[in-house]
Amino acid sequence: MENIGKFLLKTLLRIFGLLPLKVHYAIAHIIAWIAESIIGYRRDDVAINLGKSFPEKYYDDVTRIRKDFYLHFADIVVETIWFGASNANRLRKQRIVEIVNPEVIAHLYEVAPSVVVMYSHCGNWELYGGIENYNYKDTPTHIREDNFCVVYKKMSSKLWDSIMAENRCAPLRDPKGFQGYLESNDVVRYIFNHRGEKKIYNFNTDQSPYQNSVANMDIEFMHQLTQTMTAAAVLASKFGMAVAYMNMRPEHRGHYLLEYTPICEDASRMSPEEIMGRYYELLEKDINALPYNYLWTHRRWK
Repeated sequence: MENIGKFLLKTLLRIFGLLPLKVHYAIAHIIAWIAESIIGYRRDDVAINLGKSFPEKYYDDVTRIRKDFYLHFADIVVETIWFGASNANRLRKQRIVEIVNPEVIAHLYEVAPSVVVMYSHCGNWELYGGIENYNYKDTPTHIREDNFCVVYKKMSSKLWDSIMAENRCAPLRDPKGFQGYLESNDVVRYIFNHRGEKKIYNFNTDQSPYQNSVANMDIEFMHQLTQTMTAAAVLASKFGMAVAYMNMRPEHRGHYLLEYTPICEDASRMSPEEIMGRYYELLEKDINALPYNYLWTHRRWK
């Protein structure tokens, strides 16, 4: 029954995903209205997070951010479904994501043994699986399926974990053979085993530390004392990797700009605390510039 349910759900998502992106965005308005006004999906969490993060803003300003966020959240949902039915040609033709400065990641890759990229829940992080197709400039990024790794946290639902894994890898030439989709519990072992190979490791770094996480630190972030994981910074420092911050922001609906900011070329010369401090400084700047673009339903502060 579980396999039948998975097959039916995947089929429905794929059929829906084949629709043009404009149709998805029209549906997103309905999803946003239902999520915010009908079922109130994590509405209290959003209100508390926004209120504490923007104490200087008036109530009407926070309300506007909340409404814009729910539409952005709905866009993430439909874009993710659309992405799961896409291939490399469809992604390039749609130009849903564009790398602004491929020369930055190319330089770091050339000068360091490997690169750690730290990113957040800004933009639509579920689209990163197509990153090899998002460079429209002559400068190569050096990003390939054989050197690109993404660290993820396994979902509690086996069904959705399997569906999301297939969805995130959908545009790859060899989705089933892709070795760079790394569960967080396996990443340390993987890096040790591949320490002689040049890789680009991508860590979503704004989550609350996992229950079994030991590499944590407290930092001031969005006017709040925040406990954050430091595994990416610790590993980069240990192996002397380069570190970059990556931000994704919408230029307009249906087109995200992905931009890299170098943090260091040799993390062994910085402490993990210094790396994390710079990362959160950059992240906070981007959130303040475009407040709705962050995942405010995420229970970041506990």
